[in-house]
Amino acid sequence: MPTFTFKKPSLVLLSACAILILLAFSQQFSLEAAEPEQSTVLTVGTIERPPFAMKNQAGDWEGYSIDLFRAVAQEAGLTYEFQETSTFTEMIDGVKTKEFDLAVANISITPEREAFLDFSQPIYDSGFQIIVSSDTASPSILKAIWESNIVWLIGLAFIILMIVAHAMWYFERGMPKDKHDYFRDDYKGGIFDAFWWAFIIVTIGGFENERPENTMGRILAIFWIVASLFFVSTFTAQITTTLTVAQLESNIETVDDLRGRRVGSVPGTAFADYLETNRINYIPYDDFSKVLADLSAGNLEAAIGDAPVVQFYVAQDQTGSVLLTGDVFEADRFAFAISDKHPHYEEINLALINLQKDGTMEQIRSLYFGD
Repeated sequence: MPTFTFKKPSLVLLSACAILILLAFSQQFSLEAAEPEQSTVLTVGTIERPPFAMKNQAGDWEGYSIDLFRAVAQEAGLTYEFQETSTFTEMIDGVKTKEFDLAVANISITPEREAFLDFSQPIYDSGFQIIVSSDTASPSILKAIWESNIVWLIGLAFIILMIVAHAMWYFERGMPKDKHDYFRDDYKGGIFDAFWWAFIIVTIGGFENERPENTMGRILAIFWIVASLFFVSTFTAQITTTLTVAQLESNIETVDDLRGRRVGSVPGTAFADYLETNRINYIPYDDFSKVLADLSAGNLEAAIGDAPVVQFYVAQDQTGSVLLTGDVFEADRFAFAISDKHPHYEEINLALINLQKDGTMEQIRSLYFGD
């Protein structure tokens, strides 16, 4: 019987080992491929800015921007966690340094910020509004009277008084002395007497024992007494309305009125940039919440803020320490601030577009701002 001899046993052994190693790597690769990819948890910076971002009694975040981002995250399949900052600047800087993946609150779209971060699609159209301390809102009585109809009413009353005085003097001149001697016969003295008589009738409703003796004079007196009741009530109502409105209005109404006032703002914000552009000095603060606190305390006279934010603050204020004044101005738009070249940038924007199309964004907006 022939005998077989392996001349190269080492080569056979090496081949078998190589095959086993390849099978092991192939199995390991298959197991790794079968494992799901771990999702990244996004760090979302925010700060209390009612009604855009705020904490409820349970300590959970809510608000227009918060709820909208939750809907975006659900739409895009993103995992996230909120991280609160103590100041608005700290929040923006966190996005700049990429400590935060993005930030949500009432964040204005500005060219300065676009230099170091990206903005999502706009989520809210806003504007600026002036908020003032109620101590600043003490009215200027002379200004209120001048801008009302009171001046014209007084002028009209003077003209009517002169007409009545001339008519009364005309009817009563030449009356015998035994009838009365109040209305002098000469024009200058008689007109003065008749004017004073008409004025006293309007103000106190009577003139002692002096009364017209001529029939036409008495008819005029009856007419004037009745007319004076209407005039006095109208004048009193106008005065009351003017002073009431003046109490509710501020003597700061426009940006130009802020010059020379104690105005607070946060450097680096859109409000501070606006004040600087208009050469209006302001007291710097590190956060807008401190500006509002000093306004309420009367330490500041005025500030400029996002219209929906200051409107919400005034509506929630139970002390009447702050008031809104003037109209909304300087159109502004809010968005999510996203760190530069973020891998989920497109997904976030696509989710926002979808939420806008299906009406979810409008539903959230209505929840916090009404119809």
